[in-house]
Amino acid sequence: MNEAVSVDSATKIVDRIPRPGMEEPLESAIHELTQAAMRFPGHLGVTVMRPSPPSQPGFRLIYKFDSSEHMRAWEDSAEQHRLVENANRYTQGEPRYRRLSGLEAWFTLPAGAPSTPPKGKMTFVSWVGIFPLVYIFGLAVSGVLPKGTPGVIRVLVITALVVPTMSYVVGPWLTRVLKAWLFRSAKPD
Repeated sequence: MNEAVSVDSATKIVDRIPRPGMEEPLESAIHELTQAAMRFPGHLGVTVMRPSPPSQPGFRLIYKFDSSEHMRAWEDSAEQHRLVENANRYTQGEPRYRRLSGLEAWFTLPAGAPSTPPKGKMTFVSWVGIFPLVYIFGLAVSGVLPKGTPGVIRVLVITALVVPTMSYVVGPWLTRVLKAWLFRSAKPD
């Protein structure tokens, strides 16, 4: 599932390695977890990646909610606790949890990627997307706003156009196009 991520959205990654012989019961427990999460307010989707040894020895779940508050409501619910406890019965060791926020959430992890891309690569891709947007929207705004409009108003209008365009269109598109380069040397945090 590759969907745009809003500025306030929350993403959580859970890695679960099945105990020997417990892949099917764990997969069933994960299915119950994902079905329950879908019924909670603000749920944007969940991606489940199956084990692909040796690079990905377990299941990877990527939960997306429209806000941290909605994700917290899911995480604090009795239903989630019960279902996580059930999944833990089939999981080898403790599951690994990570939260993504800000620009990291634009960079959806492909199967087998151990972590988010290096911050330098995320910064570069963000700049590649933002620079032309600022230029194009700057030209457009100059043609629409009257001469003498204060600079702060111009910047306000330009950034109000750039941020959602980057978040919903350009950021996710660049991530898909540059996926091989972004994740080539990603290292675990």
